[in-house]
Amino acid sequence: MKYFTRARLLFLLFLLVLTVGCTGPAKRLDPVNAIALSAPIAPGFELHRVSSDLGLVLEILPEHWQATTEATAQMIEHQAEHEEENAINAGKQISRAEAMERARRFFENSKDLYFLNTRSEAHFLFSFAKLKPQQPEPTAGHIAGSALAAMSGVTAEGWTKHVEDHRPVQVKGTQHAHYFEIDYTQHGERQTFKGVVGYAQPYWFWFYTYDHLQDPQDQRMLKRLLETFEIRTEALQ
Repeated sequence: MKYFTRARLLFLLFLLVLTVGCTGPAKRLDPVNAIALSAPIAPGFELHRVSSDLGLVLEILPEHWQATTEATAQMIEHQAEHEEENAINAGKQISRAEAMERARRFFENSKDLYFLNTRSEAHFLFSFAKLKPQQPEPTAGHIAGSALAAMSGVTAEGWTKHVEDHRPVQVKGTQHAHYFEIDYTQHGERQTFKGVVGYAQPYWFWFYTYDHLQDPQDQRMLKRLLETFEIRTEALQ
């Protein structure tokens, strides 16, 4: 499995840039379109609680899809490769054991929610970052910029892009959201990277899907998930 940990780091860097120069608590507006965690859920959907005041509503997934907050062995291996690459770029060299340990620490500090298809390499993740008191609320332009930063991860990896698209979208329970899509080739294999970056007060979130085109049903399901998911928060309480 291939995971865009680099895209996640780009997102956090983008969030840090927005914070620079901000002092004191930022003004918060009443959240528009917010949906409470306790609101009714439509038939065929279920709520995944990702924190005490944040939830992700998805259609009920087939049994061979598993949700987890624990990093798999493949995820740790992939992150270890990034750790080795980062060390080389910094003019240093680390052992494989040290790279693996850094990778484990990386995921220990992560609160991401992963969904894995046990029959194919398709997977998706939901990540979130709560605004700090001094951080201003993002605009639609900030959200679009973050989505573009995620897309740039493909180029940073050195993979070949074939098609890309991005546009603002409406997602239930959010104030802003931006969709992106990239078709690319990695090591001779055609793959797709799609997702939605958004803001649901007081959380930034990013919802990434990865399809390695092993099962035709994956593409249809991932597309449907991105079109129908919603965010629940307790921002009003």
